[in-house]
Amino acid sequence: MAVVEGALPTHTTLECHDVAKSLVFYRDVMGLEVNHISALVGHVWATNRHYAAVLQGAVCAQQPLLNYYARPVPGPQDVDAIHAKIEAVRGLHGIREITAPVREDEAKFGVGTYGFYVNDRDGNWWRVEDSDGPFGAVEIPSARAGAAPAPIVPPGPVSYVMLESTRLARSVRFYRDFLGLTVECPAHHFALAQSESSWVKFIAVDVGDALVPQKVSNHHGLSIEGTQQTVDDLRRAAREQAAEFELSKVLPATRQHGSYSFYLQDAETNCWELEIWDDAPAPIVPPGPISYVMLESAHGSLKGQA
Repeated sequence: MAVVEGALPTHTTLECHDVAKSLVFYRDVMGLEVNHISALVGHVWATNRHYAAVLQGAVCAQQPLLNYYARPVPGPQDVDAIHAKIEAVRGLHGIREITAPVREDEAKFGVGTYGFYVNDRDGNWWRVEDSDGPFGAVEIPSARAGAAPAPIVPPGPVSYVMLESTRLARSVRFYRDFLGLTVECPAHHFALAQSESSWVKFIAVDVGDALVPQKVSNHHGLSIEGTQQTVDDLRRAAREQAAEFELSKVLPATRQHGSYSFYLQDAETNCWELEIWDDAPAPIVPPGPISYVMLESAHGSLKGQA
């Protein structure tokens, strides 16, 4: 029996230097819904409910390539067309790097799709790829009639995210026996993890000493059912079994932004939030595309330039 039972992976977090500018990129280029909820915080979410909190800070860590977010599109021809369009707005959005479209080598980490990588203005990596991904073919929703302006990457899911590991067997045990996720190991150096109804799916890759340490502002969140006592009991269990699972940190439980939760850091420095929301499994109730007014008020008009 896992320490955590029935948890739903719901969200991730992204660091940024300027939340308004980053939200414009996520909306207009990556095709995600966005919500600018406060001066330093935004939300983005995909059609499969995967959402991310976007946190503005003075220092953003350059993420390793193997911490990327996957955005699938229908086929290889769409990958090529989107690549050309993103290249055309590279300067406008401060994109650091765009790789050429190629078919990835499936033996490297289980991904054999045709696609390319984008390193955004804040050092976060994205992969635009065909929809036949490592967790199986992904459904891309039809374009909404009358929706305008259209983003470069059509609205769709974030099909999976990547995590680094220094010792995959240890990571697999933590995901399975602590977090309660279902884990598949197609090869000795990478593993696929998810829950039965995951909003977020993971691929963990053994990178050895090349691992880039992470911090709590780049964490992964799981929602649980229960009460505040449920969270406290899980935190107590985490502290009691910290040595067994080689946890680096177990932080105090806190009440914030409508939820009660605590953070822990695993042996690979990846950070996890276990939380219970007051009224729902997540804070995201999509209000529809955010108006341009909020995003442009502080940073000048970007409308029509992408």
